[in-house]
Amino acid sequence: MKIGIVTYVKCDNYGAELQAYAMQYVYNKLGYDAEVLDLEKQNKDISSSLSTIVPAIVNRFKTYGINAPYKILQLVWDVIQRKKAKRSFAAEIQKKHELYIQFFNEKIKHSSKYYTLKNVYTEDMPYDVYVAGSDQIWNYMHTDYLDVYFLEFANRFKARKIAYAASLSVPDLPARLHADYKRYFENMDSIAVRELNGKDIVEKYSNKKATVVLDPTLLVRKQEWRQNVANEIKKGEKYVLIYTLSGSKYIRNLAKSIAKQIGDGCKVVNIKSDFRPEKNDGIEHLYQIGPKEWVGLIMNAAYMVTDSFHGTAFSINFNIPFTTLLNPSSNMNSRALSILEITGLKNRLIYDDGSNQLPESLNVDYAKVNSIIDDWRKKSVDYIHNSLK
Repeated sequence: MKIGIVTYVKCDNYGAELQAYAMQYVYNKLGYDAEVLDLEKQNKDISSSLSTIVPAIVNRFKTYGINAPYKILQLVWDVIQRKKAKRSFAAEIQKKHELYIQFFNEKIKHSSKYYTLKNVYTEDMPYDVYVAGSDQIWNYMHTDYLDVYFLEFANRFKARKIAYAASLSVPDLPARLHADYKRYFENMDSIAVRELNGKDIVEKYSNKKATVVLDPTLLVRKQEWRQNVANEIKKGEKYVLIYTLSGSKYIRNLAKSIAKQIGDGCKVVNIKSDFRPEKNDGIEHLYQIGPKEWVGLIMNAAYMVTDSFHGTAFSINFNIPFTTLLNPSSNMNSRALSILEITGLKNRLIYDDGSNQLPESLNVDYAKVNSIIDDWRKKSVDYIHNSLK
């Protein structure tokens, strides 16, 4: 039985690249012959997409009321600055992109053939089973080729079509897409999603049942990440680590405050998601960081501050004390909320609503959490086996 995994790859996102690695690693560790399709990834410009812009405006009015116009102007200005930096620092961005390509080629078992999002419908493929997942592959805000990630191209092979930890990310679907998603869901032979809310959406808009499973990165244990992936570039140093996708201003102040509480020379290290120059703010900013270094930095952090799902998931997996900071006006919070609810760690959550909260405690009791994760690992592995029977 040869398994082809359809997911995001080479898209300059740590979580996406590492979940793709984990998918093929786990399936092969369980005794299956699996590889990731070297599949084209078209990065949708969500800052110019109505499916993103309209909910962002509506949510800000709901959250901030009369202050919403100011928040919207802040968002627009940030988007403009990001695009400007992308043009100005194209060489540095390409250099970082090569780190993702290198990781994909060296660490991820993948197809020898490269597929585009269109030629998957015409190319011959050697797979008996197709697995869709993980990551936000089913989020209509992120891709214009949902049919590919729902494996409709595999119908011509009469192959089995399975989803593992696929993520929709959004709280609900717009009415205009209900019929499309019903067709997509019912095209699958077996569905497992990553979020509790994702299960509700599948069962609300189709006749399919869905199972909730762990993100594949959580099926790979800390020692396996250390042995097979991590480049521990700051081993032996004491630091609070920041990884933010939103560019929250408060997240840096929060990290500095936590570092001061930890004491003993603890510094703050920030993994930058863009190449805009930084002021001399007492933080060590790192940009040319690949997936291997990203894993190593989290593994050895004294504390993690993040607004990322995978930043949260890796902190939990590595038993690193953490705080997850979420934007209250975002409509994609279900990812982090779900894993925090599953693990009983919702007390690690702070909303970036201007109140500048601090975590109630810097310590996390991981004994109970690890037991919960172990139970979910068994459930998730059982799903993998049962879906392939």
